[in-house]
Amino acid sequence: MNRRLSEPHIRATCRELLAKKGQVSGRGLCAELRKRFGAVGKTTRVFQIWREETLAKGSALASADADVAELKRRLAAAETVAVENLARAERAEYREQAHQDKWALEIDRLRQELKAARARR
Repeated sequence: MNRRLSEPHIRATCRELLAKKGQVSGRGLCAELRKRFGAVGKTTRVFQIWREETLAKGSALASADADVAELKRRLAAAETVAVENLARAERAEYREQAHQDKWALEIDRLRQELKAARARR
């Protein structure tokens, strides 16, 4: 009996093996097809589908690597900006504290002068 395996069955099997094992050979795919469906199909067609799926997975991994690299670059830039913002906030806080101390001393000096002037009267 000539049982022709459909392309979706072959692709699905290949994708499952790639997802499960990460790497699968063409022979491993053929063995799995024989185990699942009792037939392999034409070797050239199976190997062509296998090449397409392994290349698709490889390009997906390359795309994911590029995305990870971009995210790492953006994270580093965000961390740099965060450090700069923190330093700017600390400087602003220091200036505000110096401003408050200066005017607290000035008010205290004026109160002391006023108290001394009242005492002289």
